[in-house]
Amino acid sequence: MAAPPPPPPRPRHPVADNDDLVGEILLRIPPDDPTRLVRASAVGKRWRRVLADPSFAARHRAFHPRAAAAAAAPVLGVLHNPADRELDRFVPAAASSFRAAAGDRRKHHILDCLHGRVVLYDYDSHYPTDGHVVWDPITGEQHRIPNVMDALTHPAVISGAAAGGGGGSASFIVAFVGVQNWERHFWDAHACFYSSETGEWSVHINIHLDLDGYHLEDRPAALVGGDTLYFVGKSGILLRYRYGLPLRCGRDILGHGITSADVLSVVDPPPGAKRRLRLGYTVVMAAPESDGGGLRLGVLHRHKLALWDREEDGSAAAAARWVWRVAIDLEQVLPWPVGNTKGKERACLAAVAEDPNVIFVGTEEDGVFAVELDSLRIKKVCELGKSQGRFFPFVSYCAESFLLSVATSKLPAPAAN
Repeated sequence: MAAPPPPPPRPRHPVADNDDLVGEILLRIPPDDPTRLVRASAVGKRWRRVLADPSFAARHRAFHPRAAAAAAAPVLGVLHNPADRELDRFVPAAASSFRAAAGDRRKHHILDCLHGRVVLYDYDSHYPTDGHVVWDPITGEQHRIPNVMDALTHPAVISGAAAGGGGGSASFIVAFVGVQNWERHFWDAHACFYSSETGEWSVHINIHLDLDGYHLEDRPAALVGGDTLYFVGKSGILLRYRYGLPLRCGRDILGHGITSADVLSVVDPPPGAKRRLRLGYTVVMAAPESDGGGLRLGVLHRHKLALWDREEDGSAAAAARWVWRVAIDLEQVLPWPVGNTKGKERACLAAVAEDPNVIFVGTEEDGVFAVELDSLRIKKVCELGKSQGRFFPFVSYCAESFLLSVATSKLPAPAAN
Protein backbone atom coordinates (compact mmCIF):
# COMPACT_ATOMS: atom_id res chain seq x y z
CA MET A 1 0.00 0.00 0.00
CA ALA A 2 1.44 3.33 -1.05
CA ALA A 3 2.34 5.84 1.68
CA PRO A 4 0.16 8.92 1.80
CA PRO A 5 1.66 11.99 0.18
CA PRO A 6 3.40 14.40 2.58
CA PRO A 7 1.35 17.39 3.68
CA PRO A 8 1.91 20.54 1.67
CA PRO A 9 4.38 23.01 3.24
CA ARG A 10 2.82 25.60 5.46
CA PRO A 11 2.62 28.94 3.71
CA ARG A 12 5.14 31.46 5.02
CA HIS A 13 3.67 34.38 6.81
CA PRO A 14 4.09 37.55 4.73
CA VAL A 15 5.99 39.16 7.61
CA ALA A 16 8.75 36.54 7.38
CA ASP A 17 9.86 37.80 3.96
CA ASN A 18 9.45 41.50 4.58
CA ASP A 19 12.39 43.28 6.22
CA ASP A 20 10.35 46.42 6.80
CA LEU A 21 7.66 44.55 8.73
CA VAL A 22 10.24 42.57 10.71
CA GLY A 23 11.95 45.85 11.56
CA GLU A 24 8.67 47.36 12.78
CA ILE A 25 8.14 44.37 15.07
CA LEU A 26 11.67 44.49 16.45
CA LEU A 27 11.43 48.22 17.09
CA ARG A 28 8.76 47.47 19.68
CA ILE A 29 10.98 45.28 21.84
CA PRO A 30 11.39 47.11 25.18
CA PRO A 31 14.86 48.64 25.59
CA ASP A 32 15.39 47.91 29.29
CA ASP A 33 16.35 44.25 28.86
CA PRO A 34 18.60 43.24 25.95
CA THR A 35 17.92 39.52 26.49
CA ARG A 36 14.83 39.84 24.26
CA LEU A 37 17.01 41.26 21.52
CA VAL A 38 19.44 38.38 22.03
CA ARG A 39 16.62 35.87 21.42
CA ALA A 40 15.40 37.86 18.43
CA SER A 41 18.87 37.86 16.84
CA ALA A 42 18.92 34.05 17.11
CA VAL A 43 15.62 33.54 15.23
CA GLY A 44 17.32 33.55 11.84
CA LYS A 45 19.52 35.37 9.40
CA ARG A 46 16.82 37.80 8.29
CA TRP A 47 16.06 38.97 11.81
CA ARG A 48 19.77 39.29 12.59
CA ARG A 49 20.31 41.22 9.34
CA VAL A 50 17.61 43.71 10.37
CA LEU A 51 19.13 44.12 13.85
CA ALA A 52 22.62 44.48 12.37
CA ASP A 53 21.63 47.35 10.11
CA PRO A 54 23.68 50.34 11.36
CA SER A 55 20.57 52.52 11.33
CA PHE A 56 18.48 50.19 13.51
CA ALA A 57 20.10 51.20 16.83
CA ALA A 58 19.28 54.86 16.18
CA ARG A 59 15.72 53.98 15.09
CA HIS A 60 15.20 51.86 18.21
CA ARG A 61 16.49 54.68 20.42
CA ALA A 62 14.19 57.19 18.70
CA PHE A 63 11.22 54.82 19.05
CA HIS A 64 11.74 54.72 22.84
CA PRO A 65 12.57 58.37 23.58
CA ARG A 66 11.85 58.19 27.31
CA ALA A 67 14.18 55.25 27.90
CA ALA A 68 16.79 56.76 25.57
CA ALA A 69 16.81 60.11 27.35
CA ALA A 70 19.98 60.56 29.37
CA ALA A 71 18.13 61.38 32.57
CA ALA A 72 15.93 58.32 32.17
CA ALA A 73 18.71 55.83 31.48
CA PRO A 74 18.03 52.93 33.85
CA VAL A 75 20.29 51.94 36.74
CA LEU A 76 20.97 48.30 35.91
CA GLY A 77 23.01 47.56 39.01
CA VAL A 78 26.10 48.42 41.00
CA LEU A 79 29.74 47.46 40.51
CA HIS A 80 32.06 47.12 43.48
CA ASN A 81 35.01 45.13 44.80
CA PRO A 82 33.59 42.62 47.31
CA ALA A 83 35.64 41.60 50.31
CA ASP A 84 34.99 37.99 49.26
CA ARG A 85 36.84 37.81 45.95
CA GLU A 86 34.80 34.80 44.85
CA LEU A 87 31.69 36.97 44.55
CA ASP A 88 30.62 38.80 41.40
CA ARG A 89 31.69 42.39 40.97
CA PHE A 90 28.29 43.26 39.48
CA VAL A 91 25.23 43.36 41.75
CA PRO A 92 22.00 43.66 39.70
CA ALA A 93 19.41 46.24 40.66
CA ALA A 94 16.36 44.81 42.37
CA ALA A 95 14.11 46.23 39.63
CA SER A 96 16.23 44.99 36.70
CA SER A 97 16.50 41.58 35.05
CA PHE A 98 19.85 42.53 33.48
CA ARG A 99 22.87 40.36 34.27
CA ALA A 100 26.44 41.30 33.33
CA ALA A 101 28.14 39.45 30.47
CA ALA A 102 31.29 37.38 30.90
CA GLY A 103 34.25 39.29 32.26
CA ASP A 104 33.26 39.53 35.92
CA ARG A 105 36.16 37.45 37.25
CA ARG A 106 37.48 37.22 40.79
CA LYS A 107 40.90 38.65 39.91
CA HIS A 108 39.38 41.77 38.38
CA HIS A 109 39.45 44.97 40.45
CA ILE A 110 36.96 47.68 39.44
CA LEU A 111 38.52 51.14 39.02
CA ASP A 112 35.94 53.23 37.16
CA CYS A 113 32.57 53.07 35.40
CA LEU A 114 31.09 55.62 33.01
CA HIS A 115 29.00 55.65 29.82
CA GLY A 116 28.25 51.92 30.01
CA ARG A 117 31.89 50.82 30.23
CA VAL A 118 34.05 49.68 33.11
CA VAL A 119 37.79 50.09 33.71
CA LEU A 120 39.25 47.24 35.74
CA TYR A 121 42.64 45.90 36.61
CA ASP A 122 43.28 42.27 35.72
CA TYR A 123 45.63 40.70 38.25
CA ASP A 124 46.01 37.72 35.93
CA SER A 125 47.87 39.91 33.45
CA HIS A 126 51.40 38.74 32.65
CA TYR A 127 52.73 42.31 32.59
CA PRO A 128 51.77 44.97 35.17
CA THR A 129 51.70 47.71 32.54
CA ASP A 130 49.10 45.78 30.49
CA GLY A 131 46.71 44.92 33.33
CA HIS A 132 44.14 47.66 32.66
CA VAL A 133 41.08 46.46 30.74
CA VAL A 134 37.96 48.25 29.47
CA TRP A 135 34.96 45.92 29.80
CA ASP A 136 31.45 46.29 28.38
CA PRO A 137 29.15 44.42 30.83
CA ILE A 138 26.39 44.24 28.20
CA THR A 139 28.28 42.72 25.27
CA GLY A 140 31.15 41.15 27.23
CA GLU A 141 33.68 42.84 24.95
CA GLN A 142 37.07 43.58 26.54
CA HIS A 143 39.81 45.93 25.36
CA ARG A 144 43.22 45.78 26.98
CA ILE A 145 45.08 49.09 27.42
CA PRO A 146 48.81 48.75 26.69
CA ASN A 147 51.78 50.36 28.39
CA VAL A 148 50.16 52.19 31.31
CA MET A 149 52.82 54.12 33.25
CA ASP A 150 53.18 53.40 36.97
CA ALA A 151 52.55 57.07 37.77
CA LEU A 152 49.07 56.92 36.14
CA THR A 153 46.94 55.50 38.95
CA HIS A 154 43.41 56.90 38.55
CA PRO A 155 41.52 56.18 35.30
CA ALA A 156 38.25 57.51 33.91
CA VAL A 157 36.58 56.05 30.81
CA ILE A 158 34.60 58.28 28.43
CA SER A 159 32.64 57.22 25.35
CA GLY A 160 33.84 58.52 21.99
CA ALA A 161 30.56 60.34 21.45
CA ALA A 162 30.84 62.17 24.79
CA ALA A 163 34.54 62.89 24.35
CA GLY A 164 34.02 64.38 20.90
CA GLY A 165 36.82 62.37 19.36
CA GLY A 166 34.86 61.44 16.26
CA GLY A 167 34.68 57.71 16.88
CA GLY A 168 31.07 57.69 18.06
CA SER A 169 29.70 55.61 20.92
CA ALA A 170 31.55 52.49 19.73
CA SER A 171 34.91 54.08 20.62
CA PHE A 172 36.18 55.43 23.92
CA ILE A 173 39.09 57.14 25.60
CA VAL A 174 40.52 56.33 29.03
CA ALA A 175 42.01 59.33 30.81
CA PHE A 176 44.58 58.66 33.51
CA VAL A 177 45.99 60.93 36.19
CA GLY A 178 48.33 60.28 39.08
CA VAL A 179 50.52 61.96 41.66
CA GLN A 180 54.11 60.89 42.18
CA ASN A 181 56.38 61.69 45.12
CA TRP A 182 59.77 61.37 43.46
CA GLU A 183 61.67 63.12 46.28
CA ARG A 184 60.78 63.96 49.86
CA HIS A 185 59.22 67.38 49.29
CA PHE A 186 58.69 67.20 45.54
CA TRP A 187 55.37 66.05 44.14
CA ASP A 188 54.42 65.87 40.47
CA ALA A 189 51.02 65.33 38.87
CA HIS A 190 50.75 63.39 35.60
CA ALA A 191 47.97 63.04 33.02
CA CYS A 192 47.53 61.22 29.73
CA PHE A 193 44.75 59.48 27.82
CA TYR A 194 44.48 56.39 25.62
CA SER A 195 42.21 56.30 22.55
CA SER A 196 40.59 53.04 21.43
CA GLU A 197 40.05 54.55 17.98
CA THR A 198 43.74 55.13 17.28
CA GLY A 199 45.28 52.68 19.74
CA GLU A 200 47.67 55.45 20.80
CA TRP A 201 48.43 57.57 23.84
CA SER A 202 48.07 61.34 23.95
CA VAL A 203 50.79 63.80 24.90
CA HIS A 204 51.94 63.28 28.49
CA ILE A 205 51.27 66.24 30.80
CA ASN A 206 53.36 66.80 33.91
CA ILE A 207 53.15 69.64 36.47
CA HIS A 208 54.86 70.28 39.80
CA LEU A 209 52.69 70.50 42.92
CA ASP A 210 53.53 72.99 45.63
CA LEU A 211 51.92 70.77 48.25
CA ASP A 212 53.61 68.49 50.74
CA GLY A 213 52.03 65.06 51.17
CA TYR A 214 49.51 65.53 48.37
CA HIS A 215 47.74 62.46 47.07
CA LEU A 216 44.54 61.42 45.28
CA GLU A 217 41.64 59.82 47.11
CA ASP A 218 39.98 56.59 46.03
CA ARG A 219 36.99 58.35 44.42
CA PRO A 220 35.49 58.34 40.90
CA ALA A 221 36.19 61.38 38.73
CA ALA A 222 33.51 63.79 37.54
CA LEU A 223 33.03 64.60 33.86
CA VAL A 224 32.05 68.26 33.44
CA GLY A 225 31.35 70.15 30.24
CA GLY A 226 32.18 67.22 27.98
CA ASP A 227 35.95 67.78 28.04
CA THR A 228 37.11 68.14 31.65
CA LEU A 229 37.63 65.63 34.45
CA TYR A 230 37.95 66.41 38.15
CA PHE A 231 39.67 63.98 40.53
CA VAL A 232 39.34 64.23 44.32
CA GLY A 233 42.52 64.81 46.32
CA LYS A 234 43.40 65.05 49.98
CA SER A 235 41.23 67.45 52.03
CA GLY A 236 38.99 68.22 49.05
CA ILE A 237 41.68 69.60 46.75
CA LEU A 238 40.79 68.69 43.17
CA LEU A 239 42.99 67.83 40.21
CA ARG A 240 41.51 69.18 36.97
CA TYR A 241 42.40 67.47 33.69
CA ARG A 242 41.14 69.26 30.58
CA TYR A 243 41.73 66.31 28.26
CA GLY A 244 39.68 68.01 25.56
CA LEU A 245 42.56 70.36 24.76
CA PRO A 246 45.09 67.69 23.66
CA LEU A 247 42.24 65.70 22.13
CA ARG A 248 41.50 68.59 19.77
CA CYS A 249 45.03 69.90 19.27
CA GLY A 250 47.00 66.66 19.14
CA ARG A 251 50.49 66.31 20.55
CA ASP A 252 51.62 69.81 19.58
CA ILE A 253 49.80 71.72 22.31
CA LEU A 254 52.56 74.31 22.55
CA GLY A 255 52.07 75.13 18.87
CA HIS A 256 48.47 76.02 19.74
CA GLY A 257 49.52 78.30 22.59
CA ILE A 258 48.49 75.77 25.29
CA THR A 259 50.68 75.09 28.31
CA SER A 260 50.77 72.11 30.64
CA ALA A 261 49.15 74.26 33.34
CA ASP A 262 46.22 74.93 31.00
CA VAL A 263 45.61 71.20 30.69
CA LEU A 264 46.37 70.01 34.25
CA SER A 265 45.86 72.15 37.34
CA VAL A 266 44.86 72.14 41.00
CA VAL A 267 41.52 73.51 42.21
CA ASP A 268 41.35 74.56 45.85
CA PRO A 269 38.33 73.50 47.92
CA PRO A 270 35.60 75.89 49.12
CA PRO A 271 36.81 78.22 51.89
CA GLY A 272 35.44 77.38 55.32
CA ALA A 273 34.82 73.73 54.45
CA LYS A 274 37.97 72.18 55.92
CA ARG A 275 36.26 70.38 58.82
CA ARG A 276 33.66 68.76 56.58
CA LEU A 277 36.30 67.83 54.03
CA ARG A 278 38.60 66.34 56.66
CA LEU A 279 35.96 64.21 58.40
CA GLY A 280 33.37 63.64 55.68
CA TYR A 281 33.06 61.65 52.46
CA THR A 282 33.66 63.75 49.34
CA VAL A 283 32.22 63.23 45.87
CA VAL A 284 32.42 65.33 42.70
CA MET A 285 29.77 65.49 39.98
CA ALA A 286 28.35 67.72 37.28
CA ALA A 287 25.62 70.10 38.38
CA PRO A 288 22.27 70.01 36.52
CA GLU A 289 21.95 72.31 33.52
CA SER A 290 19.37 74.32 35.46
CA ASP A 291 22.16 75.19 37.93
CA GLY A 292 24.72 75.99 35.24
CA GLY A 293 26.01 72.49 34.47
CA GLY A 294 29.41 73.15 36.05
CA LEU A 295 31.32 71.33 38.76
CA ARG A 296 29.50 70.34 41.96
CA LEU A 297 31.20 69.20 45.15
CA GLY A 298 29.30 67.14 47.71
CA VAL A 299 30.52 66.36 51.23
CA LEU A 300 28.70 64.00 53.57
CA HIS A 301 29.54 64.85 57.19
CA ARG A 302 27.52 63.04 59.82
CA HIS A 303 23.99 63.10 58.38
CA LYS A 304 24.28 66.35 56.38
CA LEU A 305 25.08 66.40 52.66
CA ALA A 306 26.57 69.80 51.81
CA LEU A 307 26.70 70.92 48.17
CA TRP A 308 28.84 73.62 46.53
CA ASP A 309 28.86 74.65 42.86
CA ARG A 310 31.89 76.13 41.12
CA GLU A 311 31.12 79.02 38.83
CA GLU A 312 33.78 79.68 36.20
CA ASP A 313 34.27 82.43 33.67
CA GLY A 314 36.46 80.91 30.96
CA SER A 315 39.44 78.72 31.82
CA ALA A 316 41.21 81.04 34.26
CA ALA A 317 41.20 79.64 37.80
CA ALA A 318 41.26 83.16 39.23
CA ALA A 319 37.90 83.90 37.60
CA ALA A 320 36.19 80.96 39.34
CA ARG A 321 34.51 80.85 42.72
CA TRP A 322 32.69 78.36 44.92
CA VAL A 323 29.01 79.04 45.63
CA TRP A 324 27.22 77.38 48.55
CA ARG A 325 24.05 75.64 47.39
CA VAL A 326 22.35 73.66 50.13
CA ALA A 327 22.74 71.24 53.01
CA ILE A 328 20.45 68.20 52.85
CA ASP A 329 19.60 66.27 55.99
CA LEU A 330 19.72 62.67 54.80
CA GLU A 331 18.67 61.35 58.19
CA GLN A 332 15.17 62.60 57.39
CA VAL A 333 15.20 60.79 54.05
CA LEU A 334 16.99 57.46 54.35
CA PRO A 335 15.60 54.56 56.42
CA TRP A 336 18.83 54.14 58.43
CA PRO A 337 21.18 56.43 60.36
CA VAL A 338 23.66 57.89 57.90
CA GLY A 339 26.44 59.40 59.96
CA ASN A 340 28.85 58.02 62.50
CA THR A 341 29.33 60.70 65.14
CA LYS A 342 32.45 59.04 66.55
CA GLY A 343 34.50 59.12 63.37
CA LYS A 344 34.37 59.29 59.61
CA GLU A 345 31.25 58.49 57.66
CA ARG A 346 30.36 54.87 57.22
CA ALA A 347 28.34 55.71 54.10
CA CYS A 348 29.79 56.08 50.60
CA LEU A 349 28.56 58.47 47.91
CA ALA A 350 28.46 58.08 44.14
CA ALA A 351 27.07 60.05 41.20
CA VAL A 352 26.41 59.29 37.53
CA ALA A 353 26.91 61.53 34.51
CA GLU A 354 23.57 60.46 33.06
CA ASP A 355 21.48 62.07 35.82
CA PRO A 356 23.07 64.96 37.77
CA ASN A 357 19.97 65.30 39.95
CA VAL A 358 20.54 61.93 41.63
CA ILE A 359 23.12 60.94 44.20
CA PHE A 360 23.68 57.40 45.44
CA VAL A 361 24.28 56.64 49.11
CA GLY A 362 25.30 53.20 50.28
CA THR A 363 26.67 51.12 53.15
CA GLU A 364 27.66 47.49 53.41
CA GLU A 365 24.83 46.69 55.81
CA ASP A 366 21.99 48.74 54.33
CA GLY A 367 22.61 48.61 50.58
CA VAL A 368 22.60 51.35 47.95
CA PHE A 369 19.89 54.00 47.66
CA ALA A 370 19.26 56.57 44.91
CA VAL A 371 18.24 59.99 46.24
CA GLU A 372 16.69 62.66 44.00
CA LEU A 373 18.21 65.94 45.17
CA ASP A 374 15.28 68.18 44.20
CA SER A 375 12.37 66.08 45.51
CA LEU A 376 14.29 63.94 48.07
CA ARG A 377 12.48 60.87 46.81
CA ILE A 378 14.46 57.72 47.45
CA LYS A 379 14.61 54.29 45.86
CA LYS A 380 16.60 51.27 46.95
CA VAL A 381 18.84 50.04 44.14
CA CYS A 382 20.29 46.84 45.58
CA GLU A 383 22.04 45.17 48.49
CA LEU A 384 25.82 45.55 48.67
CA GLY A 385 27.46 43.35 51.31
CA LYS A 386 31.05 43.49 52.49
CA SER A 387 32.97 45.68 50.08
CA GLN A 388 36.39 47.24 49.64
CA GLY A 389 35.31 50.87 49.74
CA ARG A 390 33.54 52.68 46.91
CA PHE A 391 30.84 51.45 44.53
CA PHE A 392 29.88 52.41 40.97
CA PRO A 393 26.26 52.63 39.76
CA PHE A 394 25.99 51.07 36.30
CA VAL A 395 23.71 53.17 34.10
CA SER A 396 23.19 52.31 30.46
CA TYR A 397 20.73 52.35 27.61
CA CYS A 398 21.62 48.69 27.25
CA ALA A 399 19.65 47.96 24.07
CA GLU A 400 21.87 50.29 22.05
CA SER A 401 25.07 48.64 23.28
CA PHE A 402 23.70 45.25 22.30
CA LEU A 403 22.62 46.46 18.86
CA LEU A 404 26.06 47.95 18.23
CA SER A 405 27.60 44.59 19.08
CA VAL A 406 25.30 42.89 16.55
CA ALA A 407 26.22 45.44 13.91
CA THR A 408 29.91 44.70 14.42
CA SER A 409 29.32 40.90 14.33
CA LYS A 410 30.57 40.18 17.83
CA LEU A 411 27.90 37.58 18.56
CA PRO A 412 27.47 33.92 17.63
CA ALA A 413 25.92 33.23 14.24
CA PRO A 414 22.14 32.68 14.28
CA ALA A 415 20.29 29.61 13.10
CA ALA A 416 19.98 29.29 9.32
CA ASN A 417 16.62 29.93 7.71
